[in-house]
Amino acid sequence: MTRLVLVHGRDNQGLDADALDRTWTTVLDAGLAAAGSDLVLVDADTSFVFYGDTLAGLVAGDAEPPPVTVHAARALPDAELAFVADVAEEVLRAAGATVPARPEGAAPGDGGADVGAWLNLLLSALDRYVPGLSGAVVVLLARDVWAYLHDDAVRTTIDDAVAAAIPVDGPAVVVAHSLGSVVAYSVLREHPDAARWDVPLLLTLGSPLAIRAVRDVLAARAALRVPAPVRRWVAVRDRRDALALHGLGPAAFPLDPATPAIEDLVVANEAPGHHAAGVVLDDGRPAGYLALPEVASTVADALRA
Repeated sequence: MTRLVLVHGRDNQGLDADALDRTWTTVLDAGLAAAGSDLVLVDADTSFVFYGDTLAGLVAGDAEPPPVTVHAARALPDAELAFVADVAEEVLRAAGATVPARPEGAAPGDGGADVGAWLNLLLSALDRYVPGLSGAVVVLLARDVWAYLHDDAVRTTIDDAVAAAIPVDGPAVVVAHSLGSVVAYSVLREHPDAARWDVPLLLTLGSPLAIRAVRDVLAARAALRVPAPVRRWVAVRDRRDALALHGLGPAAFPLDPATPAIEDLVVANEAPGHHAAGVVLDDGRPAGYLALPEVASTVADALRA
C-alpha cells in the first residue's frame, strides 16, 4: 500500500509524539468516516515525523530543549527581527487590520531598534485586532520558519528525518501542516534523494508558503515549482486561518514552470483559530483540517490509487 507520511507544524515541542500521532490518525479516521470511506489506516503504513523537540533544541543551541518562551523583539538578531516584522505586517494586512506606521528608520528588510519598536506595535495590534491569533503565535511561527530556512544545521537535521520517512521502493502520500508544509516542500524540491521518490499527492494544510517573506527566501534558493516527485499538489486552507494568508495560486505563489498547477481547496476548519490539522475538542469531537470529509477523501483517493 502507498505509505502515508505526516509532517506536523510548529509549537509541538514537549508533546508526546505517540499521542500526537494518535490524535492526527483519530481525526483523519473521523474525516474518512464522514466522507463515507471504508479505508482503514494501519500503523504499519503510516509514518508520523515528529521534529518538534529537535527544532526547539537546535534553535536554542542546547542539547535539551528549553520551555518555549517569546523573547523581546530587541533580543533578536537584526535580519531575523526584520523577517519576523515582515511576517507580522503581512498577517495584519491580510486580516484587514490597521497596520502601525513603519518608523522612518525601519526600512523593509532592515533590523535595529526602530524595527524592534515597530514589531512590538505590530504584535500589540495582532493581539487586539486578529481574532483567534496572538502576537506570540506569529513570533513563534516566524522564528521557527527563519531558523529552518537560514540555519543549515537545523534544516539538514529536519530534512534528513523527513527524507528517511519517504520510501524509495514505493509511493508515498505526504500530508504537511503549517511550518511542516515549508519543510515538506523544501525536502521534496531539494533533497538529494528526491529523484528516487514517487509522491502521488502532496497535501498541504494551512500553509504559510505564500507569505511574501517566506516565499522570497525559497525563491532565492531555486525557482518556485511543484517538486519533481509530486504528481499532484492540493493546498487546503480556511480563509479565516490567519497563518495561511493566501492560496497557492499564481498570484501569490507563481510557479516556474507554471504547470502542473497547485490545486487550492478552500474549506471551513472549525477547530479553534481555524488552523489546527487535527485536535480532539473538550466534548470529544474531532476537529481540524483532517476531520473534513473533502480533505480526508483526497487522502483516501491518493492512497488507494
